[in-house]
Amino acid sequence: MSQNNLEEVRRIKKSVEENLLKKPGVNAVEVGYKIIDGKKTDELSIRIHVEKKKDVSKDEMIPPIIKGVKTDVIERTFVLPNHNRLLHKFKITPNVDVGNYNPLQGGISIGPCRIIGSSAYYGSLGILVIDNKTQAPMVLSCFHVMAVDTSWSVGDTMSQPSLADGGKCPDNVIGTLQRANLDDTTDCALASVNEQARGVICQIEDIGNIAGISTAASNASVRKRGRTTLLTFGAIESIDMTVQNIDYGDGLGKRTLTNQIGIEPDISKNKMFLDDGDSGAVVVDDSSQVIGLLFSGSPDGHGIANPIQAVLNALDANICS
Repeated sequence: MSQNNLEEVRRIKKSVEENLLKKPGVNAVEVGYKIIDGKKTDELSIRIHVEKKKDVSKDEMIPPIIKGVKTDVIERTFVLPNHNRLLHKFKITPNVDVGNYNPLQGGISIGPCRIIGSSAYYGSLGILVIDNKTQAPMVLSCFHVMAVDTSWSVGDTMSQPSLADGGKCPDNVIGTLQRANLDDTTDCALASVNEQARGVICQIEDIGNIAGISTAASNASVRKRGRTTLLTFGAIESIDMTVQNIDYGDGLGKRTLTNQIGIEPDISKNKMFLDDGDSGAVVVDDSSQVIGLLFSGSPDGHGIANPIQAVLNALDANICS
């Protein structure tokens, strides 16, 4: 596949995605390889995700070819992974990582100390980053993991592990929320680190040292380490995804995010690339470079990640080294 061909398909996809997203049941549009009889081909296509395949009227039908590019209709929905638990039903989930880490590193449980609607929130700490303004170490995760909703404030305390995973505040407080961003490209947040309470290392549990950042490449092998499914493997299936109707709840509503990275699980190694509680984990390529921040997924274990450079730009930070 030539870069010119990829860019042309991306250009055509961008020119028609607004109309495609208006069609009933469509929840995402992306550029990826066409699937025929359950097998991925080497032909780039405009892929449209729908809630359910069904017979529709002619004006609602997705054309088989758009401006010379084939389409591929895929039955799949994307949602925010569940990331809260009622405290009165508190019970640590078996097989998840509820460890108390010192030093802090990526791939472990984290969550806010504040209780929201009688629930404790949880997710994954992605990686250590460096604040561009102060050069202080910070920890990276998702907006919906650490900030959660519109009532967040700078200074909200963070627990590692999360309260849902047995953490207690103030005993397990590792720092405070400093920045959070939720827009049409990123779902991300930073918390400071109290280095008197915990050390920090530029590593991800089960992955090791990180060698900077990179951009996603189609079909590239990737992995992530999260609080719930731990170390999992996958591949980049799309590099230009627009996903809509991601429901962030009261006050934030349903959001559309563009220019996202789509990831499929490597089913020879794991059925799911992510599950509930893995939001905030970073996606790493075979060169140990971070390419994205996981924020959403499908019930069958496919993931969506913000491009890491967009995340770092939004939070005014750089990856650790």
